[in-house]
Order: sequence, then C-alpha cells, then structure tokens
Amino acid sequence: MEPPKGYPLRDEIIDVYIQTLAMALGSSVEAAKESIYSVSTKYYYAFGCRVPEKLTCKIRSLPNVRWVLPDSYLNANENDYGGEPFVDGKAVPYEEKYHAVWLWDQNEVRHKNQKHFSNGRKKGK
Repeated sequence: MEPPKGYPLRDEIIDVYIQTLAMALGSSVEAAKESIYSVSTKYYYAFGCRVPEKLTCKIRSLPNVRWVLPDSYLNANENDYGGEPFVDGKAVPYEEKYHAVWLWDQNEVRHKNQKHFSNGRKKGK
C-alpha cells in the first residue's frame, strides 16, 4: 500500500487495509477481516490475505495499492509472511521481532551500497 499521509494511528492504518479488501471482495468488513492474516504498519505498509487468485487484479486496481504479490514470493515454506499476525479480526500487539528480518535486509542493502560507493570513490569512478 502507499504510505499513509500524516501520522495516522496504527488502528487507522489497519482500517484502511480492511476497507480496501472489503472493496475488492465486494462484501462486508467482517469478511475482509476473516481473510487478512497479517498487517504491517511501521516500516512498510502492507497486509496479507487469503483470496482467490482471480481477485488479485481487482485488488491491484484499487486506490493506494502499490502492488500485489503471491505468498510464493515470500517465504511460504515457513509461513513467515512478515508483518504482525492478524487473528480473529485484530492485530496482535506490535512487536519488533515481526520486522527483524526486514530490518536486517535493509541494513545489509545499505551496508553493500556504502561499501560500493566508498570503493568507487577510492578508484576515482
């Protein structure tokens, strides 16, 4: 999803995810809540949901949706989809551990870019 404007509360961000999925499903907010299994509201803005594959095009066309990825793009073998678990229509209390891998990946990329940049400067590139 596109990052929210301003500084909305975590529950407000999650409500946007629920409303977005409800639009795609053409159904109730409750049905959308049942489909969502994870949410991310701090470092990136996304939600994971179980929907038929044919619905992905409809989700992709909704406002503020950046892209739609299948779970197979992520670590599906471990059922580790990132974000905080969303259980019984509610997000579990936020814990940093749900973003630890994402933060590690971002730091690795930053470190590699800094190393490449500093190596390039030394060689006069």
